[in-house]
Amino acid sequence: MTRPLGAPGDASRAAESALVALPVLRALAEPHRLSLVHALRERERCVRDLVEAVGLSQPLVSFHLSKLVEAGLVQSRHGDGFTYYALRAAGLRDAQAMIGTVLAAELTALAQPGGNGACCR
Repeated sequence: MTRPLGAPGDASRAAESALVALPVLRALAEPHRLSLVHALRERERCVRDLVEAVGLSQPLVSFHLSKLVEAGLVQSRHGDGFTYYALRAAGLRDAQAMIGTVLAAELTALAQPGGNGACCR
């Protein structure tokens, strides 16, 4: 049986989902990291290529890539003396599911604007 929204435990489950999604949200909230994700949507790239694509310094690109790797959104591989970065499909699917869980909660009538006439009376 499904509990109605607002039942005990819903807030704690939502908080747990938000905590799980927090590293992903933090990673994507930074504009430079988001520009790197967009650049990696085109193809796998090395740091030098990403520096040219997004217009940041090499140390800054490397720093932001490390945060994206930690969040599970990007993966790296070594070859030909370079490190190549690509989007991690499973990580992006997981992130989308986590964010969807946090944002997709149905709203009861009381959660709507003007839905709680008894509040502050």
